[in-house]
Amino acid sequence: MAFGSIDFQLDTGIDGEAEELLYARSRPILASRVTGILPPLDGVTAALDDPDRLAADVDRARRLGFGGKLCIHPKQIEAVNRGFVLSETEISWARRVLEAAKAPGPVWFEGEMVDRPVIERERGYWREPLARIGRHRPRSCKSWAGSR
Repeated sequence: MAFGSIDFQLDTGIDGEAEELLYARSRPILASRVTGILPPLDGVTAALDDPDRLAADVDRARRLGFGGKLCIHPKQIEAVNRGFVLSETEISWARRVLEAAKAPGPVWFEGEMVDRPVIERERGYWREPLARIGRHRPRSCKSWAGSR
C-alpha cells in the first residue's frame, strides 16, 4: 500500500504537504496496523534538487509510521534507504531496553519509564525480517526507475 500524496492533493484541492495532509497520511498507517499488513509507503518528494527537503520528508514519514517512501528519481534512493535504516544509536538503545526489560513490570531506564508498549516496539525491530538482515526497518524505498 502507498499514499499518493500528489494525486491526493489534486483530487481534494489541498494546497500544502505538511499538516494539511496529516489526517490523510495517518489513515493508511492505521489501516495497515489494524489489518496486520506491512506499513504503507509514503508518497514521493518531487523536489529533486533539495536534499534537505527529502531528508525532512523521510524523517516525517518514518516518525508517522510509514515503512518506506516512494522515489521519483534514482538519486533519491540512497537518502530514503538511509532514513529507514536503524541507526547504531537506536540499535544500542533497543538492546539496552530489552536487557533492562528482563525485570518484571515497568522499569525506569535512562530517565524514562519503559513499559510493555516500549518493550514491544523494541522487540519488533528484531522480529521484522529485514531488521534481522542488514538492520533495516520493514521496507525502505521503491523506485519507479527500477520498474522500467
